[in-house]
Formats: sequence, C-alpha cells, structure tokens
Amino acid sequence: MVQTSSSSPFAGAKVVVLDRLAELPAELITHRKLATECISRLFDQAASRIDDERIFISTGDIDAMWLRDSSFQIKPLLRFCDNPLVANFVQGVIASQAFYISIDPYANAFNISTNAKRWHEDFEDQSPWVFERKWEIDSLASFLDVSLGLAEASNGTNHLTDAWWQAANSIMDVFERETNHDPESYVFIRQQAPKHDWLYPSGRGADFEVCDLIWSAFRPSDDACELPFNVPQNAYAAAQLERLAKVSPPEFAARCQSLAEKIRFAIEKLALVDGVYAYEIDGKGGNLRIDDANIPSLLSLPYLGFCAIDDSRYLNTRHFALSAANPWFFSGSQTGHIGSPHTGANRVWPLAMAMEIITSQRVELDKLNVLAELAQSSDGLHESVDTDNVKDFTREWFSWAEMTFVDAVFTTAEKVAR
Repeated sequence: MVQTSSSSPFAGAKVVVLDRLAELPAELITHRKLATECISRLFDQAASRIDDERIFISTGDIDAMWLRDSSFQIKPLLRFCDNPLVANFVQGVIASQAFYISIDPYANAFNISTNAKRWHEDFEDQSPWVFERKWEIDSLASFLDVSLGLAEASNGTNHLTDAWWQAANSIMDVFERETNHDPESYVFIRQQAPKHDWLYPSGRGADFEVCDLIWSAFRPSDDACELPFNVPQNAYAAAQLERLAKVSPPEFAARCQSLAEKIRFAIEKLALVDGVYAYEIDGKGGNLRIDDANIPSLLSLPYLGFCAIDDSRYLNTRHFALSAANPWFFSGSQTGHIGSPHTGANRVWPLAMAMEIITSQRVELDKLNVLAELAQSSDGLHESVDTDNVKDFTREWFSWAEMTFVDAVFTTAEKVAR
C-alpha cells in the first residue's frame, strides 16, 4: 500500500467523509479500514491546491489529471456535498476541469502547470498544459456528470460560473461537430507504439458512416476504438446532455435535448444486437460484441444515468458482460472478472468488480468481501491483476479503482438501509 500523509490541506473535507464512513452499518464495518486508506490517499496525496479556486487531482502513480479519472475519483463524494467543506473540495476540482477544457476540449489528461510533461508528444502544437491529447467522449461527459451532480447534491449552482458555461458550450460544440466527423480534423499517429495506442494504420481510425452518434478516437481505457462509435461513451453523453438541458437557457437546452434524443434513438436502432448492446459500432452495420472494464462500460450504464438498473435490455447486456461470452471476461485459479485490451489477456480489473456491486439490484456483501480480500492479497486496489497470481498487478497506485471501491461500500450501505 502507498503510505498516507499525516496531514492534508483538505483535512476538513476528509474528516467529514471519514465521519460518514464511521456510520457504516454493522455488515460493513470490516471495510472501514480499506475505505479509510483509499479516501485518505485521495485527499492527502492525489489532491493539490493550484490556487484559491482550483484543485488538481492526480490519477495516482502518474502525475497527471485525467478529466475522466478525476470525475470518478470525486463522484463518490457527491453524496456528502450537503456539507460545504466537501462541496467546496468538489467545486475546486470542477473549476480545474473547466479551465482545462478551455485550453483543449480534445485532450484527456493535463498537467498541474505549464511544465510540458507529456505521455508522448503527438501534436506539434500540443499545449504545455496537456499531458495527453486522446479524444474521448467520456472526458467531457464526466465533467458534466460531476458538475450537475454537485448542483443537485448541494442545491446550489455557484460553481456554474461563466468559465463553466464556456466549457459547457465548448463541449456542446465538440459533440455536435463529432456527429459529423471530418477524418482529417483529428489525426493521431504514435510511431513505434502498439496498435491500440494510436489510430492505426493511418491515424484516422476505422471507416464509418454518420449515424447521429458522436465519433470517438479512444476508449475510456485510453486505447484506440476499434469501431469509432463507442456505445457506452455515447450513452453517457446522452444522459448528461439531458441533465444539462434542465439547467440551461432555452435555446441551448433545445440543442442539448435534440442531440440526446438522436443519440438514444441511434443506440436503440443500431447498437442493440439480439437484445444486447454492442460495445462499438461503425454506422455501416458492423459491431463489436465485448465489454471493457473501464468506465464508461456497458456494465456501468445505470451508473452513467442512461437507464434504470432493472431495464431489460441492460440486464441482458449485463449478463453478457459478466459471462464467458464476453471475450474480455477471464477466470483463473485465484480470481476472475472483466479485463481490458489495455492490460491484455487473463488480467481483470477491481474497477469492474466494484461496478458490478454498484449496479446490482441486490445487496452484494459477498462480492464486496471478495473484492476486499483481493485488495489484501494483492496489496492494494490496482489497475489489473493476473487471474492466476493476484500479486502480479499493473499500477501500484490507481486512485480511480480505490474510489470506486469506496463508492461500492457507500452504495451497499445505502441498499442495506432501505
């Protein structure tokens, strides 16, 4: 385990969350220790104050802030944003996200300053703020998700500043533009990299036909899309645009609602195959039948706000995703679950295990215990673990996985209380 700091500039917010953790029902007491460690690492190590308004959240052992990762790292805190200390913390992260989107809405990860650190220099004009410029729909949809979630949880909109609305307008412009994607507008070539790390072979991705879905270059795993219309990401965008419409001026709301309706219609018409949602489609009749551990995923559709937890089409898709019919579901001598092309065969992700618990209609105490035992056996909640040797893992510290576990703990507690 990564050691936690004894002090934090966000100590007040951390104490509020840990106090709520102390109120867990008896069935969940055994999970307090691990959840405390995960929460403490978020506040003590991942979070840094940039200025009076903005807070930077690293993804963990990579010193960069992903728009998606940071959103899901703070999303479990929304349930506590009736407290101003927690609300102010979340607001600081959202302010950073809005600032980054104003710099480059096509980038997925950013630096804490203009230090020009980067995973790879893929564009000659890449901003020194940008750590990586992989276009992913979920980067922008997740910003809307936590922003609107804060408004709902805190019953306030102070964080929806002029800068925030500029970001929201930029997001809408990008979403609309990418429903009619120009293949020459975004070319991503990464020399001497594996195929999944760039838009192989020409830097433009697979052929497609415009179909009212948003074109995406990369998946939530940061791997290239095999087919350019990623269904979970589009589903996430539709759900968040519907929420955005409710707080927007009439003309902007109409744009949001119109695009959301088109996306939903296209998903139902083109991506539903034998009662199960495909993971990606090309608009020409081609589809990819998998699910990936990374969120947005098909497994996470209710968590994304796209559908009810008991929706029959979702339940069919969930059954597929959690079965051997999914090519990226693996079972081994020590563990089994959904993996990702990002980490290869026979590696499964605690992130997906937590999401199964969150999106279940039942109280999943046994599965939560299994996940906690896996964390103990593999010395943490990592990106992925080998199904036959859980001590063989990727990512020493992966805060997104840790906070999704925290989300699973609190979600389970809420189910127990019903």
